[in-house]
Amino acid sequence: MKQQKGRAACGAIRVCCPFMSLCLSRRMRFHRFAAASLWLCATASFAQNVSLLAGQLQVPDKDESSFAAALSYAHPAGDYAALSLTYLNEGHPLDHHRDGVSGQLWLRSMQRPRGLSFGVGVGPYYYFDTARTAAAGYRNDHGWAPMYSVQANWHFGNHWFAQVQANRVVPRGKDATTQVLVGAGFRFDGVPGNKLHLNGPSSDDTLTLSGGQTIVNSFNSERARASSVEYRRAAGPYVDWTVTWLKEGAAPATRRSGVAGQVWLIRSLSTHVELGMGAGPYLAYDLPVLAAERQRLAGLVSIVGRYHFDRRWVGQLSWNRVVTSYHHDADVLLLGVGAAF
Repeated sequence: MKQQKGRAACGAIRVCCPFMSLCLSRRMRFHRFAAASLWLCATASFAQNVSLLAGQLQVPDKDESSFAAALSYAHPAGDYAALSLTYLNEGHPLDHHRDGVSGQLWLRSMQRPRGLSFGVGVGPYYYFDTARTAAAGYRNDHGWAPMYSVQANWHFGNHWFAQVQANRVVPRGKDATTQVLVGAGFRFDGVPGNKLHLNGPSSDDTLTLSGGQTIVNSFNSERARASSVEYRRAAGPYVDWTVTWLKEGAAPATRRSGVAGQVWLIRSLSTHVELGMGAGPYLAYDLPVLAAERQRLAGLVSIVGRYHFDRRWVGQLSWNRVVTSYHHDADVLLLGVGAAF
């Protein structure tokens, strides 16, 4: 029993390590956040929450408002702490389309099967901002900001809960925003979070074919058909790695394809459902942007939901953000089917 607990703790720590490197920057000192996150992962309980929220965003310094939306995964650690990963869309204030990914530490009241609970969270937020410019029309800015949150939940006693959350994002040199969001969530109990559908982690070799749409991160949101071929292998009970050939299609602003390698945090929400987040380099070939037709190194940040129909076939839905240094970011939405072998 002690050996099993030790292996579970080590597996959980291996999960957090790739994503802690994503959530740290030289300019922001989040060493305490990293250490606390590792402790949370090592002592985490089985209950896992997924919530979907929507509401209003305010830019107080400019008296502007817009919509906001968020998809969040929370993993409790004991009775009073949790670690969350969140995708946040900050809507469309004037001359800015900003969204990003955040990791937060939470202190919470006791989470009971029925009734009210509260929480406060803080952590780093890596944002992608499409900003309007006079010269080029737009640019894609990236950066780090702290995100502060307060939350109230009403648990109905049947795994479902209602949620109200307020966030404050304060990037240096850019507009701070406040979001008030309302939504619902579902609590997954009794699942350790490792790959329950596997005989062993090394057996998870999956080849997935996907198709979908590319949306260029500009103010015109140019679109094109996209496709991908992904090879996925489990590196452990909580970690996958993938190699993906991605074709973004022929949008007016870009015609790009290439190969990406990513490391993934994967959590099983049930014996059929997985939720994951991945990041890694993307070696892309972009014809219109590069007169010399050279290769360009970009980044790829992704969120995936996977449904295992049986031990061989899996459905996969993913959101992928191509992160460039030459102002040609794009979203790639893909739906596919994979076969394990």
